Amino acid sequence: MIKEKEEFIQFLQELKLSDIDTIISRFEKYYQLLIEYNQHINLFSRATPVSNLWTHHFLDSLLPLKVIDFSNKKIMDFGSGGGLPGIPVKLAVPSCNMVLIDSIHKRVRATSEMILKMELSDCESICSRLEDYDADEKFDYLLCRAVKMEKRYFGPIKRLLKPEGMMLLYKAKDYSDIAALKPRELIKEDLSYGRSVIYALAPSMLR
Repeated sequence: MIKEKEEFIQFLQELKLSDIDTIISRFEKYYQLLIEYNQHINLFSRATPVSNLWTHHFLDSLLPLKVIDFSNKKIMDFGSGGGLPGIPVKLAVPSCNMVLIDSIHKRVRATSEMILKMELSDCESICSRLEDYDADEKFDYLLCRAVKMEKRYFGPIKRLLKPEGMMLLYKAKDYSDIAALKPRELIKEDLSYGRSVIYALAPSMLR
């Protein structure tokens, strides 16, 4: 077994999730699909060794699970790309309701097909700009891993989040786009692939 996958499995065990074998099987399917689709559509950097998917992308996506229970929560992944971090969160916490938002049609078509092939319920991929998206029900959490935060997003985020909801932003070194908002540092981890930090913003902080 490759060491990156071993590291990922060890992380799952530390989270003490139930039925880890089933979760690993789900991720193995997603791993293969990402590699397959990435040959035609840029879902992750082709310069990155595919083994790094287990750590740089899958493990990294699940870091919030160390402190947040996503069970039965309604979640949006804003700027989802290849489904990261939304699909990993859904695979690890099947009871959550996941909506993936991306403005690139080719990526949305790819993630929609992957969702069907993995038979994920309560999980959909939607092609839309954040500003144009409207939901019947507000979200408990909004995840943002690959999008630079801009002021034009503040209004839509406040509109889409529940008053007690939370936006989680994945950052490595540079968080200058949100520094002025004084976000709460939720998690800071020094991992084999580098430092990863998760910041939290309440809707009231977006002004």
